[in-house]
Amino acid sequence: MNVSPGETLTRFIRYNSHFSVVTNRVKPDAFLPHRKRIDVSVFRISELNDSEKLSENEIWQIGREYVQTEERLIKARADLLAAVVYQNNLEVVPDEPPQRHANITPFPIEKSPTDRKARRSIATKLANASKLAVQPEKI
Repeated sequence: MNVSPGETLTRFIRYNSHFSVVTNRVKPDAFLPHRKRIDVSVFRISELNDSEKLSENEIWQIGREYVQTEERLIKARADLLAAVVYQNNLEVVPDEPPQRHANITPFPIEKSPTDRKARRSIATKLANASKLAVQPEKI
């Protein structure tokens, strides 16, 4: 199944250093893959049709169920349109299970400082286009 440019994706964030509540921004590290990987994990939280959009409760539940660990709690998430991914010459590839999971790929393989800069540039563009949502205290 293809991911439409109009779909909203979310990247769950487990590190305080990957976002700023003060500036209400997602930082590039939230979208930077591990240096040995070429993808980052996201979840599809809407369809083209707004009636298919998940509630805030349902979105946070996905994070708690599939991303959060005892050591690393979900702190926030970065929401962005799939169109932004496509504008940066990347793809959104469904990767189920779990349901609604996908990967943003392919980031350049990190073999040199130039590759590292290219990866950071892409991550910066994705972060800048994202909307920060901070985990509520209690849901």
